[in-house]
Amino acid sequence: MKVSKTFLFVFLIIMSLWLVDAQPVEAQSSGTIYIRADGSVEGAGLTFEDGVYVFTGDIYGQIIIEKDGVIVDGSGYVLHGMNEGGIFLENRSDIVLRDIQVVDAPFGITMVDGRNNQITESKCSIYLENSFNNAVFGNERISLFFSNSSENIVRENNLTDNTRYGFKLQKSSNENNIFRNNITDSIGGIEFHGNSSNNNIYENRIVNNADGIIIFQSYNNSFHDNLIAYNSNYGIFFEGSSKNIFFRNDIVENAHQTGAWFAGGNIWDNGSVGNYWSDYNGTDNNGDGIGGQPYYVPTFSISTGEGYDVDNYPLMEPVIIPKTQQSEPFPIILIVIAIVIVTVVGATFLVYFLKGKKTTGKTEIMSEGVK
Repeated sequence: MKVSKTFLFVFLIIMSLWLVDAQPVEAQSSGTIYIRADGSVEGAGLTFEDGVYVFTGDIYGQIIIEKDGVIVDGSGYVLHGMNEGGIFLENRSDIVLRDIQVVDAPFGITMVDGRNNQITESKCSIYLENSFNNAVFGNERISLFFSNSSENIVRENNLTDNTRYGFKLQKSSNENNIFRNNITDSIGGIEFHGNSSNNNIYENRIVNNADGIIIFQSYNNSFHDNLIAYNSNYGIFFEGSSKNIFFRNDIVENAHQTGAWFAGGNIWDNGSVGNYWSDYNGTDNNGDGIGGQPYYVPTFSISTGEGYDVDNYPLMEPVIIPKTQQSEPFPIILIVIAIVIVTVVGATFLVYFLKGKKTTGKTEIMSEGVK
């Protein structure tokens, strides 16, 4: 009986906490919403507050932006694209999209002919076509597809758990700066296609993908200070590509460190510093941190057959401390268990405290009676 009362007491506490935290159900909107050129909103689901278009609840449909210089804030709600579209903007500039979560859409955000726009704090797939000088930063669990999109900045994003690519550049997507991103757990980590060249890729974690970096018919890309590790197929794979430069990268325990098909002539050091290779067996002859023997990178072409590119200055120690996997959020089940344990302990203490007070009261009454 005592156990039943304690359990009931704990259950009532948990239910009361849940009721306090429960939020009222927000209204949902459906259909296409337009932000018109004059700034007016057509359709339900957005409100205009302090210069920002804010979601008022989950939206089922799509949003089309027809005005430059606007800010759209998802405010923690979800846009359900209904397998058609998420947010679409064409020939727009100075747009800020933040906290945008999109599901059930080919692309969560589609930007065509965009200039000087920003996408941040969002969770969705993003497509840029013919778009330049945009910034994609601080987003969580996204994938990116650039087509003929150049001179963009892509930084500090988490591109993970994608069933195809984490980041794909094609059709001469050139001179993009791609840095400090976490690119993990995807089929292709980052892919370059169709003469996507002269990009600068640095300080990224490209880890635990099927293929880490894939370069098809693309040239003169620079890769430095990246961790390329634990990819289950190739760390770096080339096809028909040359003159890409790699230095100060950690290339660690990939199933195949590199692979090449109709490719060769890529550069594996900057003239004084090469890369760290986890399977390098050379020795440091003079203690300068650089191997005394070169590291040979296999290549293949029809004309010359099998051959090698060379890292002339392989590093003896990694540049970056390798991590086998991205730190995950604390599991929710452990949080729930912790809350229950704290609640039970607190409830038990309260029961014994009240019981102690009751016993003390009885003792005092009895003492008064004796007197």
